[in-house]
Amino acid sequence: MRPVKHVLCFAATALLLAGCAGSQHSNSTSEAAPAPAGAPQAADSGSAAKLAAGSRAAGGGKATGGQFKVASPGGQLNVTSPVGRSVVYTADLRVRAKSVEGAATKAKQLVTAAGGYVENETGSSEPVGSNLTFKVPSDKYSMVLDQLTGQLGTKLSLQQQAEDVTEQVADVDSRVKSAQATLQTFRKLLNRANTVGEVLNVEQEITQREADLESLQARQKSLAQQTRYATVTLQLEAPSKEPSKRPSGGFIGGLTSGWNAFTAFLSGAATLLGWLLPFLVLAAVIGLPAWRLLRGRRKPTAPPAASLPPAPPVS
Repeated sequence: MRPVKHVLCFAATALLLAGCAGSQHSNSTSEAAPAPAGAPQAADSGSAAKLAAGSRAAGGGKATGGQFKVASPGGQLNVTSPVGRSVVYTADLRVRAKSVEGAATKAKQLVTAAGGYVENETGSSEPVGSNLTFKVPSDKYSMVLDQLTGQLGTKLSLQQQAEDVTEQVADVDSRVKSAQATLQTFRKLLNRANTVGEVLNVEQEITQREADLESLQARQKSLAQQTRYATVTLQLEAPSKEPSKRPSGGFIGGLTSGWNAFTAFLSGAATLLGWLLPFLVLAAVIGLPAWRLLRGRRKPTAPPAASLPPAPPVS
């Protein structure tokens, strides 16, 4: 066990010294003599190029251009990311379209033509509407958003968000490289193990390092996907129904109102009759025989004939 412990301590010390050397190198680079007054942009572009290198290692896409720009609601959209930065774009767009189905089909065509795809789609019939979530290449994000805003119908609302994840991308890339180097070191130590206990200990470390590396690589892949594709959520709505027109005044208006009231009364009376009819039938079936029976029992008998008084004597 002691040789392996010494080897492990040596490997950890070497990794620590390598990290300190890299940190000192980065500090010496960042603490270099300040650039002349006329060259601040050159220094910034050099730093951005270093961050861009880390971003390219993660496979994340980034648009080129100046600073973030979002035009006024009435103008065109112009959204670009700074040079060498990894940016995650999201947008929520609400549009009122005469034909929801036609607008949804048009939106899919526009996104597909730009190299994007439909991530999710839901629809409803009452009220008529459709919700679609698109994934659009980041370098085509501004163009596609302009097309969706201007070619589908009337824009109701638009919300955009741009999140700079350059530091996250660089941090994850650095951690992935460090984890790969550490894993390689432990695999070399495995070849030097002499006992079963030493082999088991090193293999346990390798298993843990592999799990950490897989987690970091999954995070790296997720960031690359988020920066390569922008997310656009489109909500399509049908035009609202116009309120019913009130009847005109005068004789025609009174006649129309009276007829509507009469038909409403007949409809209500028919509804009431239909509701009472089962009860009336049941009452007739039970009550009619009972009424006849009671009537038969109460039939009066004929009174006895009254006796006539004796005839008076004849004189």
